[in-house]
Amino acid sequence: MATEQTEYPLAARIRRLLEQMGERLYGKEHVVALSLLSAVAGESIFLLGPPGVAKSMVARRLKLAFREGSAFEYLMSRFSTPDEIFGPVSISKLKEEDRYERCTEGYLPTATVVFLDEIWKAGPAIQNALLTVLNEKVFRNGQATVRVPLKGLVAASNELPAQGQGLDALWDRFLVRLLVTGIEDLSDFDRMIASTDEREPEVDEELAISEEEYAEWQQGIAAVKLHDSVFEVIHAIKERIADYNLRLQNDAQTEVPFYVSDRRWKKWVKLMRASAFLNGSDTVRLSDCLLLTDGLWNETEQRPLVREMVQEAIRQSAEDYLLGIKGLQRELDDLRSGLASETAVHEKQDPGLELVDSYYYQVERVRMAGRLLLFASDYQQLDDTGKVFYLQKDKYKTDCFVLKKYSPALKNKVPPTQQYTLRRGSRSVFINDYEYPLRCVPGCLPLPPLEVNTHEDVRLRFRRVEEQIDRVEAGCRIWLEEESAYCSRHLFIEEQQRGWMLRLLESQQRAVADRRNELEELKHAYRKENEEYPAQ
Repeated sequence: MATEQTEYPLAARIRRLLEQMGERLYGKEHVVALSLLSAVAGESIFLLGPPGVAKSMVARRLKLAFREGSAFEYLMSRFSTPDEIFGPVSISKLKEEDRYERCTEGYLPTATVVFLDEIWKAGPAIQNALLTVLNEKVFRNGQATVRVPLKGLVAASNELPAQGQGLDALWDRFLVRLLVTGIEDLSDFDRMIASTDEREPEVDEELAISEEEYAEWQQGIAAVKLHDSVFEVIHAIKERIADYNLRLQNDAQTEVPFYVSDRRWKKWVKLMRASAFLNGSDTVRLSDCLLLTDGLWNETEQRPLVREMVQEAIRQSAEDYLLGIKGLQRELDDLRSGLASETAVHEKQDPGLELVDSYYYQVERVRMAGRLLLFASDYQQLDDTGKVFYLQKDKYKTDCFVLKKYSPALKNKVPPTQQYTLRRGSRSVFINDYEYPLRCVPGCLPLPPLEVNTHEDVRLRFRRVEEQIDRVEAGCRIWLEEESAYCSRHLFIEEQQRGWMLRLLESQQRAVADRRNELEELKHAYRKENEEYPAQ
């Protein structure tokens, strides 16, 4: 974890702010952090959990983040009226001026932070007014339209919105969705039940966010750049969601399909920009994309699948776009195929191998009573991956055994003890990884070096792939160092996500090293065939 001295100043400040906000709020660090992030981004957050898990306390702590901030808190019921949320109608203005206007002071329209518990019990009139507040940050008070100072709205419930109750539009407005449970860590639990300090923590005034700073931050957030890798992540997730929904439709499954509106995607990009800004980056990074895990699900059963989709999309983006590992692997595969093709042609035209009985090559130096033969055509098709053969006694020649290609149809006829793995060597064959020479024409000359490929010199191909590995390795090293440091000190991702991301970065480093080792193996094979090292 990076120290505050090495952090971007704003990130260090936000870290201290979160620490003070989360004082004696055990096991809820991630919830507090995402509540603050959503408020800075101007978005709302929904907390799903049973009573008594500190959902309302999170909202009260969020108020402390804003200098001179005010809060409004209300427990919804089926009998709640708009007057209780937005303020009562002014009787004097109605009687004296014939104006329908609410007295909003002390109610939701004048609050910096709002907490609405049991949100789904709100009636249609309250829901409609909330949609306008959440969408446009304005409240229509009679004939006047008033801009609200609302930074963050925290809603909570112990259940998800019921289907078919007209709650879809309101549910769609809650960008961040968190499952809040009881304290899981036993040491945190013990500290909580033993604590006797019930005072609300105090936040240093220099850490709290002023109205002027909040406005400036919005400009800074808008200026944060989007790397193409972020688009790749979003595209990959959208494709996976579409595939999942199509499978549900085709299989006539009863599970609820995924739905992420275009508006939510746009708002999520803004929230990731806010994350990058507060973490001290001028560009949204892959670590910021992990936040998508807490916003794309509609049912709790979908949460593990969302996590898997997001992680696989990030992994794909890292491999395909940032590091170019798959492109590098294609270059190595092309090089390997080219060398194998040249070697096959080389040995097929080899006049040094003696053809026995018109069809076979004879395997030498085997310890068996008789000759061991292999069809020349089968030998030409061998490569270095290994193919399965079985041993059969030639019924026409008493002293001959023939290695023949094995197929699954022979499973019940050929026991495993009579099956062998063959690979091609240079005028030789590997049988179960032991190399045996093939019988050659007496006095034959050694195999001449492979001729230069008519399309491209082999040595140039080696050099080109090696240079590409050098570029990928250098870029990978820089990117890994930057991304690892960023992830290690990230303010808004939980420890499990942080650990997964750091392991991914380490695996990418190993992947590049594996490609270099693969190239060295190809060089070694080339040297063995040609008795010379590829030109550097």
